[in-house]
Amino acid sequence: MASLGSSIPLWRSLAPRLSKDLFACRQCLRTKAYAVNSIRRYGAMPPPQTNKIRSSLFTDKNRQFFTSSLRKSAAAPAAASAIGEGAVKAKSSFPNVSDKAVAWWLLGSAASVFGIVVFGGLTRLTESGLSITEWRPVTGSLPPMNAADWESEFEKYRASPEFKLLNPHMTLSEFKSIYYMEWIHRLWGRFVGLSFVVPAVYFVARKKVSAPMSWRLLGIAGLIGFQGFIGWWMVKSGLKDDLFAPGSHPRVSQYRLTAHLGAAFVCYVAMLWNGLAILRSHRLLADPAAGLKQLEALRDPRLAFFRRSVAGLLLLVFATVMSGGLVAGLDAGLIYNEFPYMGNGLTPPSKELWDPRYSRKEDRSDLWWRNMLENPSLVQLDHRILATTTFTAIMALWAYSRRSPTVRRLLPAAARKGMHGVVGFASMQVALGICTLLYLVPIPLASAHQAGSLFLLTWVLVLGSRVWNPSRTAKLLQKAAKARGQQLSSSTAGIKRL
Repeated sequence: MASLGSSIPLWRSLAPRLSKDLFACRQCLRTKAYAVNSIRRYGAMPPPQTNKIRSSLFTDKNRQFFTSSLRKSAAAPAAASAIGEGAVKAKSSFPNVSDKAVAWWLLGSAASVFGIVVFGGLTRLTESGLSITEWRPVTGSLPPMNAADWESEFEKYRASPEFKLLNPHMTLSEFKSIYYMEWIHRLWGRFVGLSFVVPAVYFVARKKVSAPMSWRLLGIAGLIGFQGFIGWWMVKSGLKDDLFAPGSHPRVSQYRLTAHLGAAFVCYVAMLWNGLAILRSHRLLADPAAGLKQLEALRDPRLAFFRRSVAGLLLLVFATVMSGGLVAGLDAGLIYNEFPYMGNGLTPPSKELWDPRYSRKEDRSDLWWRNMLENPSLVQLDHRILATTTFTAIMALWAYSRRSPTVRRLLPAAARKGMHGVVGFASMQVALGICTLLYLVPIPLASAHQAGSLFLLTWVLVLGSRVWNPSRTAKLLQKAAKARGQQLSSSTAGIKRL
């Protein structure tokens, strides 16, 4: 009795723990484990105390359930914190990476610009660009609605140099066909502007884009508006007699045509590149560790030459396209319709290439650049040289990627496929260019040749998106990988305490 009496205080001290754990059902223990797991995941309370978790009566099955719950919590992706959509972020802040919907919208806008560029080439080829002699951004959205309106528009066209010198016998029905071509082109331009500006305002207002991307969208929107002004500035050059030689074929200024084409290509490249960049950032941030490993492989110094060469190809393709704009503006494709010769040799006679009649200064200081930009023979030769150089550079880079063991080993599979795509589109573009020249610039071939330049530029950009290093995304990957490592380490420590 004495020994039993002395043990009563010990039993009283153990009674609360025994009654709490011994008479707790398995479901209650699971509920407790789920609550502890939820608390640790969202950080609302400190981690549970070890002395309250450990118990000789905590069965192996329940311990296994609690451990697996902690591991699942530790394995949750940490990219959300890097993307900037966590609960700790204020709702008014911009995310670190734009939403995927923004990327698909940008790519759709780029496709619309692709279409209007090709249709603009058709407008040029069918001599329809000068049919509308006024620029009315708002009221010009509707075509003439009755006979009186059509007669009024036709009367304005009859006062233009193109009608007097080129189409003096044109009827009203023939005028309607070229009028509708130009009207569709202008209406499409308005659609491009509205379909870009309205969603851009929505995405920025709803904080669906990153802060740098919001400024880029503003720049692209401004470029679209400026492009409309350049278009009218170009058309206006063909409505005045003083901008081309007396008695010559009425045409728009080749400088303004090339500026209009160049602005359209820059707008297309901006939309396409930013759309591809957003999708690539999301793909890399889905697994930060793998994304960092991929970027580290691309930063290998042995791939530096290949990366720079892709950037050089992009500039070379763009320069070739701009020289093609000069060819179109001067109708230079209608002379020397053979390849590879131009007349009796590979080049025309030097006197024809450097004709002093194109100089406008007495000292002939402008002889060389005016012939390069205004002499149809030299402009076509320049385009041939640039096109040949571009094709040769593409084939040389492809051979380098195939023959160099180091580059072949380090280059990702996606980049190798992109290189094959560039070679394919370059070959197609060269074939279309030669056929367009040999057959005296038929409309279907000429339009396909212009579309081919856009396809080639697109694929060079795709290749660049697979080999260039996005510095901002790399920083986000480092932050995401660091955050994930800290979460895994803290979760591992919690598991060891079990």
